[in-house]
Amino acid sequence: MNSLWDVARIEPGSRSGLRIRIHPGVHPFVRRELLTYGRWLRASYAFPVRVNVYIPNALKIRASDGELCWGRLLWTGEMADPAIIDVAGGCKAVEVRALQNHVWATIFTLTHELSHYFQRLKGVELTPRGTEWQATFWAHRVMDEYYEAEWDGIDDWEAE
Repeated sequence: MNSLWDVARIEPGSRSGLRIRIHPGVHPFVRRELLTYGRWLRASYAFPVRVNVYIPNALKIRASDGELCWGRLLWTGEMADPAIIDVAGGCKAVEVRALQNHVWATIFTLTHELSHYFQRLKGVELTPRGTEWQATFWAHRVMDEYYEAEWDGIDDWEAE
């Protein structure tokens, strides 16, 4: 269990959990891998305040400051309000290796933004650079855990 992502002492809000909505135009392989990752996240971590994740079929999305980026977190920080994460899911890749790299980058972006969610949830106060560094650090840790996960129950997930 990763310490930033450990929320055992935080009381759940009225609505909790992780919800992932994927645009129908997103590549089917990307869609399948993101949904599998979402199931693993729900089984491995608690989300005491609802997180709605949207994966549009776009190569980049526009951040609040007008810049183009791959992911963003929108959340007022009020426990009653759900957090919203947007992650660009569009892909031009046609080769298998490029598609796999795109999936891994998209999952990493989602994990990075979820790390920002846990930072806000726990009230972590750092410099802007420190905030990004910590989110990247914990995203790598969670991704390593996902990569090393036991996949005995994967067949059960496909049946759903």
